[in-house]
Formats: sequence, structure tokens, C-alpha cells
Amino acid sequence: MVQGKHQSPNRFQSSISESLGHWSLVIIWDLVIGILFITFASGVDISGTGMDIIVCIKQVVVGDQVKIDPQTHSLVRSAEFSRINPFDLFTLDMAVQLKKEYSGSITAITMGPKISEEVLWKALAIGADRAILLSDSRFAASDTLATSYVLGMGIRKIGKFDLILCGMRTTDSDTAQVGPQLAEELDIPHITGVEKLEKKKNLFRVERASDGFREILEVSIPSLFAISPKAAVRLPSLIEIQDAFTKYSIECWDLEDLNADPMKVGSGGSCTWVEELIPIAQQKSCIFIEGEPRQQAKSLLSKLIEKNLLS
Repeated sequence: MVQGKHQSPNRFQSSISESLGHWSLVIIWDLVIGILFITFASGVDISGTGMDIIVCIKQVVVGDQVKIDPQTHSLVRSAEFSRINPFDLFTLDMAVQLKKEYSGSITAITMGPKISEEVLWKALAIGADRAILLSDSRFAASDTLATSYVLGMGIRKIGKFDLILCGMRTTDSDTAQVGPQLAEELDIPHITGVEKLEKKKNLFRVERASDGFREILEVSIPSLFAISPKAAVRLPSLIEIQDAFTKYSIECWDLEDLNADPMKVGSGGSCTWVEELIPIAQQKSCIFIEGEPRQQAKSLLSKLIEKNLLS
């Protein structure tokens, strides 16, 4: 009698389990390869190293409280009439959004007197992880070039960074020069008027409006971007402000801490200065033109031509 071989139920189930396990591993491996291929093909950053962001902010004087020292021709600053530059709020907001998307850290930095700490506390409440005040009496009366030099020395002391964000301009001097000058000081690429920003592998892709067109630009890392204001920003809550004061502290660096050249800061390091200030006197007058509508229109036209407002 010929007896055939047969497997026991337990061995048969074990064989099926091994086969299923093998094919499961194959399927999972194929999925991983596919995901990695799609990820790299799309340019998405998966390094996991995060993004180290530096945000340059400034304390400005409230518009209707601007006063000029008649001797030094510089702004008179006081804590009572000072606030964070409104354009910097949009910059901080973008930094927080980037940190949420890519992880990493945010360092807020400003140059100014001791009262400038107020804007750094606000930055910490909004979402910054570190705050640095560059303060020294020798920094006073710096123009945009000297200010960019001091900020550059501060950023060099900070060390590694991927991105520097600045506001488009400030409401006091309104030059829009510090951002581009800082990029030149650090020898890194920069783009102004940025509305959208994303990280793609080893570069940034940004979008901005320019001369009625939408521009999409790619630049290498690290870079500096001046952020265009948008409709609204999120302001910190009272609890977030309280947490900032309890969890963080502000670092203060002077000229020696930065190892900066004293000849490149303050009025001595400035290439521009205020020679004279002439207040603009605005004189207004109201003239009522009487008569019939046709005659009023004719009289108005004559007066506009007389004042060279029409030809």
C-alpha cells in the first residue's frame, strides 16, 4: 500500500501565515519605496532637521507722537509712545506658521535701547523661542547701514540659521533698506515683498506680486525675505503673554559681546545723517462758489487753471 504524505492542520496554517507575512512585507516595502519616490520627486523636505528662523523686529514711535531732538536730529523715544512695528507682526506670524509646518526654532532679534525689550516680549508671546536685544549707547544714531552691520554681527554670534525674515518697512523711517542691506552684509540672497514661502529640499520657493504679475522664485538656503503684509495677523492672548514672562528671558548683547568694530556703528559708522529738519506747514482754505450750476462749474475750472492744477 502506498501511503501519501500529508500536513497536519497546524503545519498547514503555519505555512499560510508565513506566506501572508512574506507578501505583507513585500507590499509594505513597495509602499515605502513609492512614498519615498513621490516625496523626492515633489521636492518635499523630509530631512527632519527643522528650520532655524531669525526674525528681525523693531520698536517704533507711534505716528502722531513722533518728536525730533533739535540738537541730535534723532527720534525721541519713550516707552509710553512706542510699540512693535506693525509690519513685523506679519513677519512673526509667517515664522510661526513655518515652524508649525517644518518644526525648528524662532529667534527674535532687535537693536535699540532697554525699552525695546517690550517688542521682544511680544515676539515671545506670539511664538518665538529666543529673544535677543542688541543694546549699547554707541549704537545710537545709527543709519540703516550701521544698523544692518550691528544686526549682522548679532546674527553671526547666533550662528547657524536657515532663514531671516524682516518686515517690508517700518512706520517711523519707512526706508525699507535694512532687510536688503542686512542680506548684503551677510552675503546671502534676498527677496522682498514675499507673500508665500515653502521649503523644497535645499532651497526655498517663494511667491510675490510684482508689477501686476505673480512671480515664483527659488533661492538657496540660507536666505533673507522681507514679508509683505496681509489682511490680518493673530495677536497673542493674555495667557500667552503671561507664559512669555514666566518661561523665557531676554538676552542682551553690547558692542563687546558682538566683537563689533566701533567705527562701523552709531553716527560714526553711518553714511547718512540728518542735516536739517524743515516742518511742513499745511495751510487750508475753503472757498464757496455761488451761482447757478453752469456758472459754478465755469468758475471752478477757472480757479483750477489759475492754480496750475489744470491746463
